[in-house]
Amino acid sequence: MKIKTNMFGDIEIEEDKVIIFEKPILGFEEYNKFTIIDSLDDQVFYWLQSIEEPDLAFIMVNPNSFVDDYKVNLTESIQKKLSIDKVEDGILYTLVVVEDEGARIRTNLKAPIIINTKNRRAAQIVLESDYPTRHYLLDESKEKAVGVQGC
Repeated sequence: MKIKTNMFGDIEIEEDKVIIFEKPILGFEEYNKFTIIDSLDDQVFYWLQSIEEPDLAFIMVNPNSFVDDYKVNLTESIQKKLSIDKVEDGILYTLVVVEDEGARIRTNLKAPIIINTKNRRAAQIVLESDYPTRHYLLDESKEKAVGVQGC
C-alpha cells in the first residue's frame, strides 16, 4: 500500500507493517494506524509515521538502549488488549522530543509504547513507576554549563 508522508514523501509499505493502536497515543486519540520507518542514519532512532495523517510522525527509541534498568510491567488488561502471551512478543519504544535544533533530546520514560510484534497491535501506556516524563539523552546546554563552571 502507498502512503503519503510529509517527511519521506510517498512511500510503499506492506500491509503487515501497519500497526493498529488499541490504546492511542496521548493527545492523538483520533489516529490509530501507523507504521515504523527505520532511521537511515543509525539503528537507534525510528519514525512512527501515521498512515492517516501525512504530517504526523514521531521519533522513537528503544529505552533500554539508554537506561539499563528500565522495566515495564504490563497489566493483565493491556496484555489481553494486545494479545501478548509472552514477553518476547512485545517490543518497547519511547517517544522522543528534539529541542533547540538538536541541542537537547529527551524521551518520555513514563509513557512507553508497547507493540505486539506478532499481530502489530499497540498501545501507549502510562506507568505507575517513578520514571520521568523528561529523560534527557542529550543536553548540550548542561554540558557547556558544566564546562564553563569547571574552568
